[in-house]
Amino acid sequence: MSETVVLPKKFRAEEIVKVLADLHRLSGDGPVTLDFREVEEFDSSTLAFLGHITDCFPGVAAANVPEALAKAEAAFVRRPDGCWPEKPAVPPATGRTDRFLQGMSDRFLARLRVLGRFLAMFGDEVYHITHYLRRRKGVYPGEIWNQMFFMGYRSVPIVSLLIFLVGVTISITSVDQLKLFGADIYIADLVGLAMLRELVPLMTGVILSGKVGAAVTAELASMTVLEEVDALKTMGIVPEKFLMVPRLISITLVVPLLVAIADAVGIFGGIVVARFSFGMLPKAFLDQMLNSVDWTDFAWGLVKTVVFGWAVVVGAGFKGLTVGRSAEEVGRATTESVVLSVTMIIIIDCIFAFVLY
Repeated sequence: MSETVVLPKKFRAEEIVKVLADLHRLSGDGPVTLDFREVEEFDSSTLAFLGHITDCFPGVAAANVPEALAKAEAAFVRRPDGCWPEKPAVPPATGRTDRFLQGMSDRFLARLRVLGRFLAMFGDEVYHITHYLRRRKGVYPGEIWNQMFFMGYRSVPIVSLLIFLVGVTISITSVDQLKLFGADIYIADLVGLAMLRELVPLMTGVILSGKVGAAVTAELASMTVLEEVDALKTMGIVPEKFLMVPRLISITLVVPLLVAIADAVGIFGGIVVARFSFGMLPKAFLDQMLNSVDWTDFAWGLVKTVVFGWAVVVGAGFKGLTVGRSAEEVGRATTESVVLSVTMIIIIDCIFAFVLY
């Protein structure tokens, strides 16, 4: 006895499951006709259903198939071996060592792709800054002053306080050892070289990564989540240029002032310790320090800090512009930005150490 099944208006995956159950029940009683005259909504699962019944239900026929569905079904590629398997294929079993090596290789390749995107962004920023300096277009001029105020003026108190404390700490820990050899006066040489070449650039970079880098990442990540970056792209504006160039120019301009202030404050901390530890006069301290340091030490410290500042801002921009679309991702990107910036600062400082020493 022939059976006719009128399919519903909306015929998708949920309805297909019910129809398949009916076909398994009716297929043994005689030919079955599936009437598509009511069907108006369908998707790729409907195409899969047509291919499945053609291969696996010889006694089932389709009638009144819509023209669009019939054309799509004609172009549908079925499995060469007929019916689809009822159970998914089980992946071949692998050993624990193979799974471990595969996981490690996947993580390595993922990190390598991230590194490639970071280097590509760094190259883009160099190009955008060069283009801006030549044509002075594509960047809001007032934003540079705003960023200079935030990165420079607002960073002076925290940088001055921490560098002063570092200078005091280094002097206190060094003077006791120098007293053992009667070389108290060389505290000036030690503080001068340590501050100008190493401690001021390194500590200033770390402070900027926590203060400036985190703020830049949070700001850009929020703009990405709120689709403001997509709006800039819609208006034909390059976000990497409009948002990043003012920050990179600002960090380049404010770093010399921060380094000069930090050097003075750190050396002042050494002068205070020398004065109260063994009565060394400030003039004698400065005269002794100037015998062992010159302007190249200050210049190298300045160059290092500028490079650190660029690493902080580029790393923060990379994390902010590639963040996921959720509030949780904003917090995660901010944390990762600080970690990335500090890591790059340490690596770059090691490279400078090999070059200078």
